[in-house]
Order: sequence, then structure tokens, then C-alpha cells
Amino acid sequence: MRAVLALGGNALQRSGDDGSVEGELQRAHASLAPMAELLAGRDRLLLTHGNGPQVGHALLRAEAGRPETPERPLDHLVSDTQGGLGYLLERTVREIIAGAGGSRSVMTMLAQVEVDPELGEPRKPVGPWYLDARRAELEARGWALAEGEKGVRRLVVSPAPLRVLELDIIRSLFENRMLCITAGGGGTPVVRDGARWRGVEGVIDKDSVAGMLAQQLNATHLIIATDVEHAWVGPDRRPLGEVGVAELRSHYDAGEFPAGSMGPKVCAALDFVERGGEMAIITATGNVMAALAGEAGTRVVA
Repeated sequence: MRAVLALGGNALQRSGDDGSVEGELQRAHASLAPMAELLAGRDRLLLTHGNGPQVGHALLRAEAGRPETPERPLDHLVSDTQGGLGYLLERTVREIIAGAGGSRSVMTMLAQVEVDPELGEPRKPVGPWYLDARRAELEARGWALAEGEKGVRRLVVSPAPLRVLELDIIRSLFENRMLCITAGGGGTPVVRDGARWRGVEGVIDKDSVAGMLAQQLNATHLIIATDVEHAWVGPDRRPLGEVGVAELRSHYDAGEFPAGSMGPKVCAALDFVERGGEMAIITATGNVMAALAGEAGTRVVA
């Protein structure tokens, strides 16, 4: 098997958690321990992960530090969380592999992702809510804002990924059965600016990047580990087990999957299988091994 395992942000932090490093370590171990056989095995494996709550906390810290500390652009905060969460996950994965008697090498790599230079309009909410009284101040910083009952919130672009700049290195690690942890939160968005690369203050959909990497690495399996056991359809929330791309595409086109949650996961799964992947899995972290055995989760096949 050649697999890309995409961990959702819930694998590290869930609603009600205190957000501490110790809490994230405990959550990461609980999420990954059921996959010990996969992590310690000989299958080629790449690991990606979410970073939404952690970027939110980084934005809160940056805001609290004004004006005593220099402002850090969003692309730098995304890279900061890639490194910090990669370190946390690498420690966890190494412990699980050692406990299972395995010897697979593990490393963390930051990923810069070239995005479509047509960045689109800022529509992705990030960071905390601010009092409406601060609107003029925030707009003077060049921010686009969304209104809500809690006040106003920053909106940023979410451009389409084109390629991971470090792909050749990632591929070499993958083919040599090293477990590379990369592209956290979808990676850091960059665009070509003449002879240089320029960071983009935006975020990339992490499931799109995981699916793109799975295609480019000729993976057989894309595993999207989230906080629900299945994708579901209809008013009765009928769970989908093994499902063909034609049926799933019809559900997707009918608007069955919300754009802010299940929609990107289903889209990534469809694209992967339609372009030659053997199977895409959407399931809870604790069900991944059962899903690989055909006994759990939503399993998308050609």
C-alpha cells in the first residue's frame, strides 16, 4: 500500500480542550495509537495534518503582543504552526512506532505550496472575533472583515494549490519508506514574484493539498481521518459505506456535503479516485484500520 494519511484538526484539539501542549500531546497519542500497525509497518506512508485552532491561537498571541512585538504575517504564523505541530506529532509517532517494535524513520518538513496567482476574494474567516468598535482600525490595516453576532472577524484568501515546492524531497523520503510529516494546515501559500517566491497571507484547504500529494506520489490510498465515522446523505443522515465515484459525485453535486466541513473532504476523495487512486477513506481516527479492512468508514472506489 502507498498511502497519504490526512489528520483533521480534531486529532490534536477538540471543542472543550484547554489548548495546552500537554493536552495536544495526549489527544495526538489517543488519535494515532489505534493506527500503530500502519505507522510502524512497511507500507509507504505520508502524514499531513490540520492546524486551524493553533493558527487561531497564534493570531490571538500576535494581537495581544501589539504594539510591543512586531506584527507577523499570516504566512509566517502558518509556517510556525507547521513546525510546532510537526514536532509534536513526530515525537508522538516515534513513541508509537517504538512501542509497536517498529523502526521506521520519521521526520518533519515544512511545505511551501505554490498557489494560483489569481488569489480570489477573501472569504475564509480566521482568528478571533473583534468588537465592532474596532472596525475602522482593522480596516486601516488592510483587512477584509465579516460581520456576525459576535462582532467582526478577519477574512483571508484561500487560493487553489498548484504544487508543493519540496515535492522531489518528499517523494524520495516516501519511496524509501520514511514517514514524512508535512504540509500541515495545507502548507504555506506562496506565489512566484519574478525570480523570487512571495508568501501569501491566506490559508489553503488542507484536504485539497493532501489529495494533490496523494496523486503526485502515485498513492493507492488517501485516508482522511476526521471526527465522524462516515460521510452521510439525506435528511435521515444515511451513512455511506463503500460507494462508487458516480454515486458520490451525484450526492456532491446535489449539495449534500457542507462547504465548511465535509464538502472539501468529499471533493478531495472524488478527485483522487477519479484520477486513478485505488481507494479514498473518510472516517474517524479510531476507525482507520477497520476502514482499511473494509469494515468501517466511507470508502470511495472507482
